[in-house]
Amino acid sequence: MVPSVVDGHDIPALYGPAIDTLPLMFAIVDASGVILSTNETWHEFGQANGTGLTPGTLGKNYLDAADTADDTTGQQAADGIRAVLAGEQASFELEYPCHTESAKRWFRLYVAPFTIDGATFASIAHIDITARKQRELALESAYEICTDADRTFTEQLDALLELGCETLGSPFGTLSRVHGDEYVFEAVTAPPSADLEGGRTTSIETLPNCRHVVEHREPLAVSDVAADAPELADSEWGIANYIGAPVVVDGAVYGTFCFYGLEPRAAAYTQWDLTFVRLLSDWAGYELERERRTEQRDALNTALPDPSFIIDAEGRFLDCLTDPETMLKVDETDTLVGQTLHEFLPRDTADSLLGTVRAALRSGSFQSVEYRLQTPGCQRWFEARVAPLKSRAYDLDTVIVVARDITAHKDREAELERQRDELRQAQRLNVLGREIAKALQDTQTREEIESAVCAHLTESDLYRAVWAGSRGSATQITLGAAAGIATASPEQISPGEHGLAIDAIETGEVQVVADIADVSTQSNTEMDRPLIAAHCSVAAVPLTTGQTTYGVLMVYASTNTTIGCRESDILADLGRLIALSIQRVHSQQSLQAATTVELEFLTPDSDDIFATLSAKLDCSFTLERRVPTSSGSSLHYVRVSGVDTAQVCQALAGMPSVESCAVVETAAENRAPLLEVTLNEISASPLDTLIDYGGAVRRAVAADGDLRFTAEMAPDINVRAVVEAVQEVTPGTELRSKQYVDQPVSTVTDFRTRIRDRLTPKQAAALKTAYARGYYDWPRGSAAEELAETLDISAPTLHYRLRKAHDAVIGALFDYGTGPETLD
Repeated sequence: MVPSVVDGHDIPALYGPAIDTLPLMFAIVDASGVILSTNETWHEFGQANGTGLTPGTLGKNYLDAADTADDTTGQQAADGIRAVLAGEQASFELEYPCHTESAKRWFRLYVAPFTIDGATFASIAHIDITARKQRELALESAYEICTDADRTFTEQLDALLELGCETLGSPFGTLSRVHGDEYVFEAVTAPPSADLEGGRTTSIETLPNCRHVVEHREPLAVSDVAADAPELADSEWGIANYIGAPVVVDGAVYGTFCFYGLEPRAAAYTQWDLTFVRLLSDWAGYELERERRTEQRDALNTALPDPSFIIDAEGRFLDCLTDPETMLKVDETDTLVGQTLHEFLPRDTADSLLGTVRAALRSGSFQSVEYRLQTPGCQRWFEARVAPLKSRAYDLDTVIVVARDITAHKDREAELERQRDELRQAQRLNVLGREIAKALQDTQTREEIESAVCAHLTESDLYRAVWAGSRGSATQITLGAAAGIATASPEQISPGEHGLAIDAIETGEVQVVADIADVSTQSNTEMDRPLIAAHCSVAAVPLTTGQTTYGVLMVYASTNTTIGCRESDILADLGRLIALSIQRVHSQQSLQAATTVELEFLTPDSDDIFATLSAKLDCSFTLERRVPTSSGSSLHYVRVSGVDTAQVCQALAGMPSVESCAVVETAAENRAPLLEVTLNEISASPLDTLIDYGGAVRRAVAADGDLRFTAEMAPDINVRAVVEAVQEVTPGTELRSKQYVDQPVSTVTDFRTRIRDRLTPKQAAALKTAYARGYYDWPRGSAAEELAETLDISAPTLHYRLRKAHDAVIGALFDYGTGPETLD
């Protein structure tokens, strides 16, 4: 037993007064829970809070009171005390809230047993832990704010400043940045009446407390500046209490995280208060540093978009200097760190990169390697540039790898190679085109033209098969000459090939497919298979002059070659050459034929301006000639019947497409007046189509809103193709009649005889002399005066005879009955 007397003092007698001075509520209960003794704090708390914890509680049962408590903590306390009194546990502790309307409080209940003379007792202590709980809650709130991913950094700062002001009881809280002598308030929490907000700048000399924190790089807490640190007092801001800590970013003081008030603080700042502010300032420094690094990385990614890594000799990623989104399927660069090349790249690529890394380490010099990689959306090329890295930040055997995206460079190389191949192909095709043009000069029929073209194209190794055809129906092609194909008939051409050819004819443009199988129906039947069963590139080339399309040339490229744009353009030129050759032979056949086919067409309710005007003025127009001009307009010479010429000219002048109208020949006996009408818009005309097919347009009359025109064609002309071509230009046109007409064959001798018959001897002499003496050369070999002197006539007489001679020659060329067509 502990001695009861020390230095003459009765120690047990000291226990009661000593327990009364403790800042806790203390009581002693017996084995049944009856309160035997309480201290002064127990009594004072009971009086202050209106509870039963007063001296009058002595003799009452503590357990009964706990059992009847409204909350669960009372029952927990009763059970714990009973367990201690029963010897079931050495002690019992319980933390519980005890809030009032004016304040929130927390207490800790501690129960321990003791015995005296064999009797069991228990000491019960209620310890006020409100301050600790408040600190814990403040730290929990700060943690929730700092880890809230839904808040921006600015929102987190504002929330932390508000929490700090509430926890420390300070009206002002700021995060500030020091820039030289300037002090910038970046985030502020202040009373509404205070004239302080983010962005304000002041001199740091006006804030000695913050200046002290920055200069000494250590926290500062002063409850009463005037009394405890008068050297830190300021006259401008009036700060009376202050607590703050430096914000350090990348090893340098960025600014301060502080709280202050304008009145001295009643209670001194505690060490926990200072620690709390330091935690907040450390977090702010960390986030600012992370934000700065993010900005630096973003800037580096912008300036250097190539992915950059630190890799060791085992192929492990130690660091990512720039984002690798262009290279790998990763959301965060941190996911790469610690992983290996083989975990993120295909095996062959990873082996190649790792070999290059080790070669750079082994040689101590720069190495590079190119590789392909499938990235989201496409396949890309990279060049890994590897250099050994000597830095204490990493292990010795490390390298820096910069993965340059060289896809564009590779694409350019491939495109240049393709263009070189295409250019070589085009050069060979140009040579072949010149040979074909020479061969077509002597052809006399369309069949000869098509056969010559097909033979020349397949005799080279450029094309494996070629066939020509014309449109037979809306969906079918009639087959002409062919080469490179053992046997060919329209039935052997697949629907896909027919469709490709029809598209070329309808659009007038070359149609190219990389693989004819792509436009063929997938079927096991023979008729659905392409003419050339093997996969190959095909071009459908329209045979068109621009105005008239005669058919199509189907060209099948050699194996493993593709018909490109340049080659397509050359084939288009070849198609025009073939079309012009066909047009030439048609015209020759019309000129030389003793019998022609006369076709008469009718376009009812035509939108032709002369047809439209004929219905409006109840007259008729007969077209005699059309003359295109270099300016793009065209001159129409028409004779008008049934209406006054002035009225016609006035009506024509009011039409948008008419540039001018003039009477060039007035009415005469049995001859209608002749008008010259200039049209500023040249629209497609069925007359041009007939001429393209080698026809001679003999007559074109517009009356009652209708347009009638007649043409003579070669006897073997494909009339159906001509009619369809005309209807394509002017829908609604009808073929009214078709008949064979005998015509005399006109020779050059006949033409010369007709001219001589039109000239008088004097006119012929003047014309021959002018020609012989170079009058029509440029520069002229003789002047008109010299010719007149030679002929012994006056100059006016010479000009008169030459003019009459010119009229006779030109009239013989253009007058009716002297040429294949009379309107152009």
